[in-house]
Amino acid sequence: MNFKKVELNGFKSFADKTEIKFDNGVTCIVGPNGCGKSNVADAIRWVFGEQSAKTMRGSNMQDVIFGGTQQRKSQSFCEVTLTFDNSTHMFADLDYDEVAMTRRLFRSGESEYLINKQNCRMKDIVDRLHAVGLGKEGYSIIGQGKIEQIMNAKPEDRRSIFEEATGIIVFKARKQDIERRLANSYTNLNIFLQRIGEVEHMLAPLARQAEKTKKYNELYDQLKNSEINLYIYKHDNAESARESINAVLSRIRREVEENRAESERLNGKYEEERRLLSESDVRLQQLNEQILKYTVDLEKKEGDVKVIRERIGFFKEQSAEGERSIEAGNARLAEIGGEISAAEKSASEADKKIEDSARESETLAEEISEYNKKLSEFEELNDKTQQDVISTIENLSEIRQSIGNLSAKKEAVEERIAEIVSEAENTKAELAEGRKSLAETQEWYEELVAYVSREKEMKSAKEEELISINEEADRVSEALFNANARVSALEDRMRFYQGVKEDFEGYKFSVKKLMSDSRRNPDLSRRIKGVIADIVKCDEKYEVAIETAFGGAMQNIVTATSDDARWLIEYLKRTKGGSVTFLPVASLKPHYETDYTRRALKEKGAVGLANELVRYDKYYDNVVYNLIGNTLIADNIGNANEISKKYPHAFRIVTLDGDVISTSGSMTGGSRREGSGGLLANERKIEETAASVAAARKEIEKLTASRAALEEKKRKSAEETETLRESFQEARAKIAALDEKKTSLAAKIEESEKRLKTQEGALAILYEKREGIDTAFSTSSEGEEKFARMKSDAQGESDRRKEEYEKLKSELGERNMRRNVLQVYIAQYRAAAENGRETAARLMREKEELENKIAETRENIRNIAATIEDLEDMAEKAALSPEQRAELTALRDKKEEALREKDRLNADLENILSKNRSLSERAEALSEQRHRQEIELTKIDSELENLQARIEEEYQETYETCLAYKDENFDPKEGQPLVNRLKREISSLGAINHNALEEYEALQAQYEEMAAQRDDVQKGIDDTSAALEDLKREMQKQFDEGFNQINENFKKLFRELFGGGRAELQMDYTETEDPLNAGVEIVACPPGKKLTKISLLSGGERALTAIAILFAILMLRPMPFCVLDEIEAALDEANVDKFAQFLKKFAKETQFIVITHRKPTMEKADSLFGVTMEEKGVSKIVSVKLSEVESKLGGDTVA
Repeated sequence: MNFKKVELNGFKSFADKTEIKFDNGVTCIVGPNGCGKSNVADAIRWVFGEQSAKTMRGSNMQDVIFGGTQQRKSQSFCEVTLTFDNSTHMFADLDYDEVAMTRRLFRSGESEYLINKQNCRMKDIVDRLHAVGLGKEGYSIIGQGKIEQIMNAKPEDRRSIFEEATGIIVFKARKQDIERRLANSYTNLNIFLQRIGEVEHMLAPLARQAEKTKKYNELYDQLKNSEINLYIYKHDNAESARESINAVLSRIRREVEENRAESERLNGKYEEERRLLSESDVRLQQLNEQILKYTVDLEKKEGDVKVIRERIGFFKEQSAEGERSIEAGNARLAEIGGEISAAEKSASEADKKIEDSARESETLAEEISEYNKKLSEFEELNDKTQQDVISTIENLSEIRQSIGNLSAKKEAVEERIAEIVSEAENTKAELAEGRKSLAETQEWYEELVAYVSREKEMKSAKEEELISINEEADRVSEALFNANARVSALEDRMRFYQGVKEDFEGYKFSVKKLMSDSRRNPDLSRRIKGVIADIVKCDEKYEVAIETAFGGAMQNIVTATSDDARWLIEYLKRTKGGSVTFLPVASLKPHYETDYTRRALKEKGAVGLANELVRYDKYYDNVVYNLIGNTLIADNIGNANEISKKYPHAFRIVTLDGDVISTSGSMTGGSRREGSGGLLANERKIEETAASVAAARKEIEKLTASRAALEEKKRKSAEETETLRESFQEARAKIAALDEKKTSLAAKIEESEKRLKTQEGALAILYEKREGIDTAFSTSSEGEEKFARMKSDAQGESDRRKEEYEKLKSELGERNMRRNVLQVYIAQYRAAAENGRETAARLMREKEELENKIAETRENIRNIAATIEDLEDMAEKAALSPEQRAELTALRDKKEEALREKDRLNADLENILSKNRSLSERAEALSEQRHRQEIELTKIDSELENLQARIEEEYQETYETCLAYKDENFDPKEGQPLVNRLKREISSLGAINHNALEEYEALQAQYEEMAAQRDDVQKGIDDTSAALEDLKREMQKQFDEGFNQINENFKKLFRELFGGGRAELQMDYTETEDPLNAGVEIVACPPGKKLTKISLLSGGERALTAIAILFAILMLRPMPFCVLDEIEAALDEANVDKFAQFLKKFAKETQFIVITHRKPTMEKADSLFGVTMEEKGVSKIVSVKLSEVESKLGGDTVA
């Protein structure tokens, strides 16, 4: 016996501490549905390490704790203990005869695991169970529905059962552990490779920097030696150079004096010529005034004639206009005559019509009077006839009373006829309304059917719209992703530029260290204003030129005073921080531009003065003017060279490409490395990058808004689609309702048709009855007819007279109407006559006005003709006389002669000015020569001073200490070119990292150490991979051997259980090519059927097949125990009996705990436990006999 007992306390429905002891063989646990039998199997699975709340049939793991009932409170924890007999050392590493494994769970979520009441890990319990072939994954516990689940599972999911059966489940845990360690090793290797890659990425540039630093040190030593020897030479030869320049200056001064004397002589001659020219101008002015007087008179008279001619033309035009006006007036007079005749004729005709209408009206008045007399006579006769009719009516009343009864009957019949006719009409109306409703319903029905038929088309259109919106949303999302990526890249670039600025990349070590220290040391920071690169700014196109103009001074540090500079130098000495050049604002001497520099700005190619092309605080004027004052920026070396030839040694010239022409005449230039320099550019790049980031963020905002709009559009489209779907659904519902309504209307129409037919039959009967009454009424009316004829005759006479009376009355009305019409016509004719007379009077007035106007126009034309004659006379008198014209010609000849004299004097003056200009150019040339010599003289001192300052600043040497470096073989002619070449070579190296050599050696050592670690990790991976492959081979071998044996057992047991047929287990490589992950497919062929997959069998066949697999596994590797939870539920009685027999057979090797409802299984049990719920919601264990099962446990215990 292996499994001795299970103890449950507070687990699910087992509220009280419950103990179930198991004997060898088959132990059955029985009980009615819902009593908690399966909770025993769940408890065993739970201790085996189950972590899935769903598998435990709960929503979370705390659901396994007893939750309470109406009479009991819930418990705070649950506990299950499994006790195993270990006398055979089933658990080899536990030296106990009995092993108790406990799992405890508190409602707070805390768990405890114990082995023999000693705390342990869940892994310790699971590993020991796996070692003896037990586990929650395989076939140790086969719960409710597990048989069906095994049958329906995917082949790869079904494999776990066979892995546990073949014993490789233990290897699998080891395999997973090795794979996990291997994955971690690969992760570590990738980290090492990434770090090594980063170091390699840094190592190559650092190696180049180290090599560059080494080269820099060599060049720096050569430069120091050359500059010191050049300084010694210039210091020793400065006096002799000054004497040579002073001699040249004396010669230039003499030439200047001679040139000045000649210039004074020419100026005297120039003044005399100017006096003569002035007198010539006076004569010309007098002549011009005389000519102007004649000219003005002439122009005035010509102007007067012109004005007169213009007035003559104006008057002629007025005369022509008057003629046209007269012609138009005459034409209108002719028209007015005709219109007056027509108006008078119309008035006359209207008067005649008035007379005719008045006569006709009088005649009608007489006729109306006659008609009124006749009407009076007819009214008297009519009164007499009316008395006769009344007498006849009194005789008829008695006869009519006798007829009354027949009339009443007839009236009743007719009322009934009318009632039925009305009902019939209503029925017909209902029938018509019903047919109309049916037609409308049919029409609506057809419209809805047509609408529903377009459902697919409309839905497709909406789906396409939604797809389009989704595509647009994807495009916007992609653009948004790209914009975010761009912002990320720009921010990385920004951080890089900020880092360069904050770390002072490109500065020499001493400057970098001092500026870094100033951030932490307030005493330093308050004395430092900044480096030149922080103080000045310029446009991008000038950056190369300005950086070149500043040169090495870009790394100089600006201070307020020389005391601050002295304090900082002391600090550098104390901290051994190297050498730094300081620029005290208060002490620096500015170098202002000269007149030559200003003049050169007008030359071709001149861009501007360096100090004017930079932006800075005016506080730093001294610094900027000291460093780049009197420096001209040119566009290219060609134009710069031309400017330097024209203004030799006057100022320094720097081109936009960084080429330099110094005041000494030396030229520095050539190609520049891409991306070299950049101290000034870094700040600009920061600003540009910040602007780019801002622009990209705006784009992101816009894209985000677009995406939100598209999402809203997509939501609306989805809503519209849903509305459309609901519309079609509603339409289909209406179609069904209309179909029902059509049926209802058809039934109502049929009913109305039947009712109408009944009503028509009743009418036929009533009509027949009315005919009988009419016959009796005819007999009773014969006496009445006689008196009726008498009444009729009297009435006829009365009617005849009345008719004649009405005729007379009608004729009287017609004449009254005619007379009224004539009165209206007479009023209209009078208005027409009055209108005609008024029109004739108006036209007469218009005629008189026109005749007066024509007369006035003719008078004006005669006056205009007289004025034109007067103006012609005035034009003839306004012209110049011949004598006046001759005098004007003589004055013009004198003017021409005076102009020729003036031209001669101007030519003489120009000649004098030309000679004077030559003298001035000579004087300017001599001045420039003198200036150049003075510059050279000053240059000797300034260059010596600058060189001395550089030697002191850069090398900390004085003249006396420099003598130790003196080279007797030093060639002064080659000295300056050598210095310039060395400086260019040093400059071409770019920014120097003075710590590069040390940093390179440290990084190289780090790289070698990391490479060794990488090799160790790689070796570990190789060893682990080899171990993993060995384990896989061992697992595959063991699995193949066990699987083949299980397959053979399965084939044999299948035939025994089914009484024939055949079946087999097959490996399925559909989902994977790895044999260790291949699935297991079950193929079965019960007797009389074709070979097919298990999924095509019936439920009972699948269950019996699964049971055959279970027993086939037990034949290979008998388990210590196995829990079976109602696995035979789907079997019929015959197959349950077979199952029970096999169970009993295999119980010799395996302890079975079977939860069942089936009697054949219970009959084969060695011990029987019942589970009951004496208290609702609380399970209890009772020991029962087979005969007592139903009486103790309930009627549904045995199926």
